Amino acid sequence: MNASEKRLFLNGLVNSKKAVEELLAYTFNKFIKSDSSLPTLSEEMVKTWKYYHDESKEKGCFNTLQKYLVQLQFPVKEGISKTEDYINTTLKGKKKKGNGCLKLNKPNEVILDLYQSPLIGKVPIIIVPNKEDFRIIICAVSNKNEPKELPNSMGALIISGINNWDRIQTLKSDWLKDNPFGNWNAAFKKNILPNTNLYKDQIIVLSFGGYSGVISEQVGVKESEWNNISLEIRREHECTHLFTKQYYGCMANNMHDEIVADYAGITKVLGRFNISWFLHFMGLENYPSYKQGGRLQNYNAPVNLSVDAFDGLKKIVFQAAKNIDSFDEALGKIGSSEEQLTRIKCICEVDLISMASPMGVKFLRQIYEDKKSVAAIC
Repeated sequence: MNASEKRLFLNGLVNSKKAVEELLAYTFNKFIKSDSSLPTLSEEMVKTWKYYHDESKEKGCFNTLQKYLVQLQFPVKEGISKTEDYINTTLKGKKKKGNGCLKLNKPNEVILDLYQSPLIGKVPIIIVPNKEDFRIIICAVSNKNEPKELPNSMGALIISGINNWDRIQTLKSDWLKDNPFGNWNAAFKKNILPNTNLYKDQIIVLSFGGYSGVISEQVGVKESEWNNISLEIRREHECTHLFTKQYYGCMANNMHDEIVADYAGITKVLGRFNISWFLHFMGLENYPSYKQGGRLQNYNAPVNLSVDAFDGLKKIVFQAAKNIDSFDEALGKIGSSEEQLTRIKCICEVDLISMASPMGVKFLRQIYEDKKSVAAIC
């Protein structure tokens, strides 16, 4: 759809020109078609986390994580990020000197996994079954150990670009062996600092329990089964975010990203999209009513939407989900990771407004057929 067609469509959804402009900005598609090969995370990072994973089997997961994720050596406490010891340890790589450390309710339940994702290759994943422990760890690794309230619907987070001082120290040690009289600080600034893949990690932290805060009764699944399903959806959801970041060069706190990632998680579990599950996750199960606390309200980037624009977004998300469901049903059950990837790319490359329009299924199918034709030629 061109800009004038999108405005015409949005004029039928919202009551003000301001809301139309907000939604045009919000739904701008960042997932530009790419012909690059499937991405993977840094080989150096994966190799390092394989070592941590092996060590955790002998010394325990949480003990191992505390050793290498220095933020886990400090308690979650207001003002701690301003202390000299915290700054020296987390920003300068110095050994922690002060007393006090991070304590969990059930540290022995923490799991460290190296998951083989069909989209992005091996990914370090930390699974934290206890809900309060999950909050504590998220505050530690993503909020500088400062306390923070998390939405009840939040059950996972990608920690992207965290300094790994163990990797930096290894690089320093190896460099000094070859350059015993050299200037490491100068070499670090020139050769290491610009190459973030050498020392920054990307890891996923997952919780246990119902996905998006949805309980098992709401989706008609036994609680134990729903907890396992939810973990699998979360894991695939976050891996999909990493995939879009590597493949399309973007990952945002935006509903398009969430639709793509939820689609990947749901289809990984079921082999096809389940619109009922998705609408429950977003708080739209009783559409046009919205359930406060649903995930839809968590995604406001890059525009903090007005009330009118948010109401329009509800309509866009609901209709886009219906069109994805029709698109998916027409193609049948997904039988391979390659087929799932093709459908994920289609949902990425059609913007939200076009996807929600009466032509949404046609747009999705058009890109799908194009990709299948290219694959057949190759």
